[in-house]
Amino acid sequence: MKRLLTLIALALVAGALPAGAASKGSPPGQIQRLQCHDDEDGAKQLKIPVDGEIATGRYALPKEKKPATLVVFAHGYGHDSASWIDHMRNAAADHGVVTVTMDYRGTYRDDDGNVRGWFVKEGADDMIAATKVFMEQCPSITDTIIFGVSMGGNSSGLAVARAAAEADAADDPLFDYWFDIEGAVNVLETYAGAAALASSGNSFAVNARDDIEDEMGGKTPADDPAGYADLAVVSHIDEIAASGVKGVVMVHAIEDGLVPYNQSREFVPSLLGSGIPVEMYTAGRHEGETGTTITGYSGNNGSPLAGHASEKSQRHIVMTTALARLWELVDDGTVVETYMEYFVDPEAGTFPPR
Repeated sequence: MKRLLTLIALALVAGALPAGAASKGSPPGQIQRLQCHDDEDGAKQLKIPVDGEIATGRYALPKEKKPATLVVFAHGYGHDSASWIDHMRNAAADHGVVTVTMDYRGTYRDDDGNVRGWFVKEGADDMIAATKVFMEQCPSITDTIIFGVSMGGNSSGLAVARAAAEADAADDPLFDYWFDIEGAVNVLETYAGAAALASSGNSFAVNARDDIEDEMGGKTPADDPAGYADLAVVSHIDEIAASGVKGVVMVHAIEDGLVPYNQSREFVPSLLGSGIPVEMYTAGRHEGETGTTITGYSGNNGSPLAGHASEKSQRHIVMTTALARLWELVDDGTVVETYMEYFVDPEAGTFPPR
């Protein structure tokens, strides 16, 4: 059961809580209980031990004294928990949920200030550990939602798969719902695309290629095909089904130039084949922001279609669609219970209508 402490959860709670949780006057080893609500709107620093290291992140608390929902945000490539501060604040203030975003151990900033690292395995474990801490310290939480964007689709998908090993996972899942937003669920394809573009000298692609190799111990897919297959979420359908996740929401722009639309499109039947309800939202035209399209990377920036969304965005149709569906689930209890396909457009709205 979710409330049953595992040895790992015991070690986490006994070892550390978010920075500042233990008062100066606390006896050695005594941990001050985490406050599960807060009158101040803000994102606090988080530090917890995972696998003998310190995992960091940020969290935000609602004003409600007994929050029922925890939302775990999984950041994408070139981002860390700082990119989610506004989303976390808004979620806590407007929807009464506890939110947490982990940085993924190993993530760093290079000399140019770029956030580097494709540490999705570490991120998966960090998010699982953080989820256990918050659920144990905030016993009013009954529902957990993991929400990954771009590379966060890789890390959050692995987290859901790894949660299958939890006791009573099928009857009482660690993550009740998974939002896979423009997710890089097939890292083999992502690596191939980055490597191809890197040959042109594109610095973003060079970094992505190198960072994926770094996660794999410096090896390429040719060096370690089995390892890369294991890194890909598409290889873990059975574990995702065994995790007990109740449904998956996917949102992807049809002309995404960073994570091709086909990654979500091809993932849908795999999930459905394992009996997992899926809602798939395809974004056509852009709203609010342009660029990051396939044609844009080919030199044509005039495409009317939506491309890859920045996870910081409050305006991009992919992010607004995903967040609107998240709050339908949280606020209205509109669960994912069957297979549905939707097309979203900034003028025509959602078809078929919800």
